[in-house]
Amino acid sequence: MDMELLRALSEADAIAASEQEVRDILLAEARKYDKEVQFDGLGSVLIRVNQSSGPKVMVCAHMDEVGFMVRSISREGAIDVLPIGNVRMKARTLQPVRITTRDGRKIAGLLDGEAKGDTVENLRVDIGATRAEDVLAAGVDAGDRVTFDTRFNALPHNRIMGKAFDDRLGCFLLITLLRELHKAPLGCELWLVASSSEEVGLRGGQTASRMINPDIALVLDTACWSKNFDYGCANHRQIGAGPMLVLYDKSLIAPPKLAAFVEKVAHTLSIPLQKDMFSNGGTDGGAVHLSGTGVPTVVLGPPTRHGHCAASIADVQDIHQTHQLLVALAACLNRETVNHLTDFRC
Repeated sequence: MDMELLRALSEADAIAASEQEVRDILLAEARKYDKEVQFDGLGSVLIRVNQSSGPKVMVCAHMDEVGFMVRSISREGAIDVLPIGNVRMKARTLQPVRITTRDGRKIAGLLDGEAKGDTVENLRVDIGATRAEDVLAAGVDAGDRVTFDTRFNALPHNRIMGKAFDDRLGCFLLITLLRELHKAPLGCELWLVASSSEEVGLRGGQTASRMINPDIALVLDTACWSKNFDYGCANHRQIGAGPMLVLYDKSLIAPPKLAAFVEKVAHTLSIPLQKDMFSNGGTDGGAVHLSGTGVPTVVLGPPTRHGHCAASIADVQDIHQTHQLLVALAACLNRETVNHLTDFRC
């Protein structure tokens, strides 16, 4: 497992529409293997792994993370911020953060807010300033992006912790797929997509799929259970128990034939699957599957503990097994299998 790549992706700062730090990592990998790269108008990265007359298969993960944006600066030197994406309420107070200025400087600060019942309002970042002029002199201005100031760490028992695992683990898997399949003979034309702005409305998945017009899409994302130490039968997001296969969320119901196909391939590899359903939220799959005349789409990925906050925890084996499954799926998705998966007469 390339821990340094995981570290680089996790520690990169990239809220929606400001994803260049993650984009640069993906572009460097594409250049290494001399792969064609395209962009949609939002900045999503579209890497074509191979040229083929077979069906187009799109594997998609989003680059952006939840965070904040500078809204205004008070005369006392407080930096008012707005959440970008669904940041957990408990993660909106007394959290170390860092501001990325327009010229790329990193300014450390402390996020705080006012608790009102179950919500936290009036979010502000404190960088030690006592007047607006101090903040402006540091290079901070309205529109600057703010992310949690969390370092990546390896934990005992083959576990890792860091920020933005949603969805840098997916971006990591895009790169591991590129590394393994860059010369592989495939029966499909494989596109790896790192999408923009998923956390604010599934935006890049929609625009990227319009460009590619895929026949099949595999969307990579993560999720956590509400009770981190609940190992009961209802929790299908347990770290160390294998990848998730998402059968239902608010934006997408997995096509039964495609879901069964993924289950069959996983079974042949002895990879355990946690068949999950999201009662809230959605993924890029919700946008991708409605592209064009409709794209059979399934969502899968490694589970985590904690999410949309300062740090998450994941299991390295879950990530590796997701990679193995993706490699096998790419090898199986040829004209015959895709025709079967998209044939509604049987």
